Amino acid sequence: MGRLKRKGTKNFLSGKAGNVEFFVIGEEQYFRSHAKRHKKSRSKAAVGGRNNFKSVVKLAQTVISNPVLKEIWNRASLEGRNSYQKIIKYNMPLAYDGNLTIKNLLLPKGRDLYIEDFPLEDGKLNFSFDLYGKIKPPLDVHLLYYFYNYKFYDKFYFEIEVDKVKISPDEITKYRKNGESRYTIKMKIREYIKGKLEDFKDVVVLIAITGAPTIANRKGWTNTVGFDIPLI
Repeated sequence: MGRLKRKGTKNFLSGKAGNVEFFVIGEEQYFRSHAKRHKKSRSKAAVGGRNNFKSVVKLAQTVISNPVLKEIWNRASLEGRNSYQKIIKYNMPLAYDGNLTIKNLLLPKGRDLYIEDFPLEDGKLNFSFDLYGKIKPPLDVHLLYYFYNYKFYDKFYFEIEVDKVKISPDEITKYRKNGESRYTIKMKIREYIKGKLEDFKDVVVLIAITGAPTIANRKGWTNTVGFDIPLI
């Protein structure tokens, strides 16, 4: 509420009147306006947009925590001042209804990556991929799990976990037959990820691979491949 304030022989306005605040400095009268507070829209589109942002921000924070992935985004000739901004800018249009999708990106566009299937059964990973001879070991297979549709309450909630498989040059025969370009990964799912598989109804798995390019100055990383897997 605004009021008159006497200072010496002069009267000044003091306090708030609507969105305007009056105050005095020395013997001068000043005022400033305050922006109106707006209630957040509860429409499905607005809520979905805010949740998209939450999911993509968490994705960006997770990706830049990996120095290899962060450096690739930093060097990519994409709009954005740094890796964090680039990841958010290029992933926001790919999220849907609050959640990440199989179209979201761990890395900017790179070499072709082909993965036919990604089953999550009996607590094991068993999948194959082909790099078409464009990237050679040492390889890092980056796995990001985006868990959504929590079983124990209906409000929006998700969790992200990451894993990585390292393939060194002297381990090639463990993952690839002689004369073939296809690698096969067979391993137990990490316990901390296995527990999440039991708590959620769905998971999006994003996969990208980094390594050494077979031709100098070419890209040493792949496109992102995604799978949306129901868990019940």
